[in-house]
Amino acid sequence: MKQVAERVDGAWRKSRLAARLLIRKESRPLRPRERALALRLSQDAEVTNRLIQQALYFLGFGPRKHVLD
Repeated sequence: MKQVAERVDGAWRKSRLAARLLIRKESRPLRPRERALALRLSQDAEVTNRLIQQALYFLGFGPRKHVLD
């Protein structure tokens, strides 16, 4: 039988999503749906700057982080 993998916790998952939105914002304007999601994530207490920074490194964008600052 195949074991069910543990799910990534919600805060980390939301932070990765926020990091992807930041990266996307650098390449093109965000669509209204993406802007609404970014607003919701920015108001979420679980999504911290530190988690977003870790997510940027996880996604391979870490060394160029200064571009987003």
